Amino acid sequence: MGFLDDVQASLNRGVAGANRGVETLKIKNQMNDAMKRRQQLAAQLGASLYEVTKDDPAFRTGREQLFDGIAQIDAERASLQAQLDEIERQNAASQQAATVVVCPFCHTRISASDMFCAGCGKSMAEIMAASGAQAPAPAPATPAAPAGSVCPKCGAPVNPGDAFCMSCGEKLNA
Repeated sequence: MGFLDDVQASLNRGVAGANRGVETLKIKNQMNDAMKRRQQLAAQLGASLYEVTKDDPAFRTGREQLFDGIAQIDAERASLQAQLDEIERQNAASQQAATVVVCPFCHTRISASDMFCAGCGKSMAEIMAASGAQAPAPAPATPAAPAGSVCPKCGAPVNPGDAFCMSCGEKLNA
């Protein structure tokens, strides 16, 4: 039975070695996870220390390049965020302007961003109330160079054939 005992011992050593290998991998994964958590905490600590020390010359000495680099990146991020905000604002304004409403009083098709109906001069609030819809939030005023006709009361551009100004509701002379 010596041969079978040798085979059994070899198998036992192989299983024990495999178990040690699995245990080693588990521990290494746990170490990697711990290191990632440490790096995240160190980054949070660094960010909080930066905020507290960025204006203190004693802390900046010898680290000017780091402080200035972070400040430059913060300024770049603020600029990029402003660009994103402007794109989102333009997108919202475009979507609102693209929405068409049919006036329930005169059946003229008008943009949801208009303040008054071009056909009958009713306000958007009256139009929405009559149609059972909620009035859209007014779009932020964007100054545009008037091309062609303008309203005599408020100076807003008007389209040919409009009976009323879209901005102030003034009745226009046909």
